[in-house]
Amino acid sequence: MKTSIFIILLFCLLPVSSFAKIGFGAGVDVNPNAARLSIRNWFSKYSGVEFGFGPTAKFEDFRFDDMSIQVKYMKGVRYDRFSRTYLGVIARYTLIKDPFFDKNMPSGGVFGGKEWYLGRYRNQGIALEAGVMYGKVKGNQLKFESGIQVEQFYKEFPVFMGFSYKYYF
Repeated sequence: MKTSIFIILLFCLLPVSSFAKIGFGAGVDVNPNAARLSIRNWFSKYSGVEFGFGPTAKFEDFRFDDMSIQVKYMKGVRYDRFSRTYLGVIARYTLIKDPFFDKNMPSGGVFGGKEWYLGRYRNQGIALEAGVMYGKVKGNQLKFESGIQVEQFYKEFPVFMGFSYKYYF
């Protein structure tokens, strides 16, 4: 009796599919104005989270002198052995190192992506992601001798595009 209860509990606690990519992965994300080291964890076939940090550039000048920290929550829409399609929300916090900005910028958005699994054991993943972002912070006002005041804004680029590579352990 105890053995059969143990087998039933063990069967119920195992993942639904033995081919499901559930686990921890680490890698890099590359965007047009950022590059990040990131870790991704899929809790189940259909939900996961990712944390990343790395240098970021202001979209107007493309100098990678700022840092950003981002978190993604992903909800799977479709899954098979070789790929996963997902939708998600993204939250980013940018540490601005510009003397005209005395604040840092929080931003957020929504995105969709597709990840393909490669390798003999399907332990490597490449993903393409696209979405929209919003974030804006007001900088210090510049006052010229002529009496003209200019306000500067640091804006998040509204289109989120990304390529990522992950190795799953």
